[in-house]
Amino acid sequence: MIIGGGDDASINSVKFTTTHKLKRSITHKWYDELEESIIFDKSDTDGLAFPHYDALVITLQILVTDVRRIMLDDGSDACTIHPQVLAQMKLEDKIVTCCITLTCFNNAVERKSGEITLPVLADGVTLETIFHIMDQGMTYNAIIGRPWIHTMRAIPSSLYQVIKFPTP
Repeated sequence: MIIGGGDDASINSVKFTTTHKLKRSITHKWYDELEESIIFDKSDTDGLAFPHYDALVITLQILVTDVRRIMLDDGSDACTIHPQVLAQMKLEDKIVTCCITLTCFNNAVERKSGEITLPVLADGVTLETIFHIMDQGMTYNAIIGRPWIHTMRAIPSSLYQVIKFPTP
């Protein structure tokens, strides 16, 4: 996939190539039927102290385990998980070896040597999600990025500290 450039590709355009591998299978087809609006209102601020600058950190069911301290990052183009989480779930033998290069927020390049596909359950919908194994100092057990957020049609709000889904 070529990303970048504009109408005039010869002037000041930036092009680079990237490859995405994303396996998507949603167990329900509700997403095609909904045209409802998602609104954040005063009721979403209950228990919050403003101003705050907290990241949106949630708990999700991955496989059959409730995994805490998962950061939702709509600026991330990948979903990552710490190998210690996989060790606790006894899934080390399910890791697929591959060489992946990820660019972190500070433009540091990290090479990952594995990935794993796991079912993530949220709001009654299970989505098979590819996680890249990140054996670096992570504050979170996992980071959920745009591939999962967009496929789930989720609307995260770090301001309101909530994530909303279009559901019937």
